[in-house]
Amino acid sequence: MKDDARSLSVSLHQLRLFVTLARHRSFTRAGDEFGITQSAVSRSIRELEDEVALRLFDRTTRQVALTDTGRRLLARIAPLVEELEATLRPRVQEGGEPGVVNLASSCGLTASVLPAMLASCRARLADITIVMMDRPQNAVLQLVRSGEAELGVVIAPDNLDELAAEPLFADGLAAVVGASHRLSEAARIDWQQLRGTPLLLLDDDTGSLGAIEAALALHGVTGAVRQKLTQSAAVARMAEAGLGVGILPMHARAACDGPHARFIPLAPDVSRTIMLVRRKSRALRASAASVWSHIVASSSHTLISGQAVDA
Repeated sequence: MKDDARSLSVSLHQLRLFVTLARHRSFTRAGDEFGITQSAVSRSIRELEDEVALRLFDRTTRQVALTDTGRRLLARIAPLVEELEATLRPRVQEGGEPGVVNLASSCGLTASVLPAMLASCRARLADITIVMMDRPQNAVLQLVRSGEAELGVVIAPDNLDELAAEPLFADGLAAVVGASHRLSEAARIDWQQLRGTPLLLLDDDTGSLGAIEAALALHGVTGAVRQKLTQSAAVARMAEAGLGVGILPMHARAACDGPHARFIPLAPDVSRTIMLVRRKSRALRASAASVWSHIVASSSHTLISGQAVDA
């Protein structure tokens, strides 16, 4: 009798992509979470379907949806992938180093919010070492979901699937202008005052650009040249040199403020929330729970329209 059995060659990476794509229902968003292109996600999923000889997703020009077979497989695969990742990354599990906590943060927050936060933790939790993981925000969320980082500090994401979140403070948007700019002495700048002005925007992955563009459209700010930069400091320095008006989250002031540039709150206020996240499905170790509690308790200030006030 002919034996049709054959061994499967399926990688953990493919299975993680399968679970992530099922959650997002978007090749683009799944790719962003892994730091790869949409086409790379599509190719990997197609190879997985070919290998298991099953159609896992229905694809249209507008959406991606699990097939009935895909839903059944997801129910079996998702907990297995989580357990396998936990086994392969024991350092952050119960058997890991008791005094070491991995904390991931999106790059802009690492330069602005994290230094004071980490200094406070070191002063109050001297027996705990926090290992920083400085990544783009989508990578931070993936690190927390996978368990490689126990805690994450992010700007409120669109999708909190699998995560528990604690808001820390609200963060407004500010105009950044050079000392010689006509608006440099203003207490606040109305969005409409930016019409026709060259703008310097932060092209990051935290959603700041989307929030800024939405506010510009809402207030009819058209006809302005937009320069998109990847670093807050570059936005501030170019504004300082008189090359345009920068728009940055107010938290960037800590890392970018200088004697020849001013951060001026924009009105009406557009704010986003800085939050602490952890994985919902797994309890924190004692050391990570101590860091979580201290950060939440010490976030005693709220940024309202860019001004710090007691909460």
